[in-house]
Amino acid sequence: MKRQLLAAAVIAVAVWAATAAQPQVDRDSLATLERRFDKRIQSYNANDPFHLLGNTRAVYLQDYGVVFTSELNLVAAAVVTPFRPSFTPEQIEELRQKKLRRVNDLLGIMRSMMVDSATSLKSVPPGQRIAIGVSLFRFGWEDSRELPSQILMEARRQELLDFEAGRLDTARLAAVTRITEF
Repeated sequence: MKRQLLAAAVIAVAVWAATAAQPQVDRDSLATLERRFDKRIQSYNANDPFHLLGNTRAVYLQDYGVVFTSELNLVAAAVVTPFRPSFTPEQIEELRQKKLRRVNDLLGIMRSMMVDSATSLKSVPPGQRIAIGVSLFRFGWEDSRELPSQILMEARRQELLDFEAGRLDTARLAAVTRITEF
């Protein structure tokens, strides 16, 4: 009987230690951050907003960190309608230039969201990463030269916390943040 109790206690301690070592990322916390990211995207410019295509989604990946994904159109008004059945070559180039300028604005929103997520998600270990992947919608008729179709931005949570606390300047944060454009 003592051996069974001892074995049960050892198993209970092992299970507790294993679950205590694994961060428990609360789904509600992720959902709150998803909504914040959506609001930032939607409030970018009241007169000429980004067009969010669906809701942002977040997932925690064990031993990696948190990944947010979203899809948007950099220019909401760039649609073919019965009143504008096509775009002229000049309008297509203007649209391309506008989207190129807006990529930098999007990168700023993504960076800000990563810092916000790092400070909010206290159960994610400092050595793990916060990543945001944004797919950029475009129509087949658009000129997409030099425009990414997807942007992935990621950094270690500790570096984002150091930036928020003023221990890391903007240039150093940019150096440690990995940005991949596809």
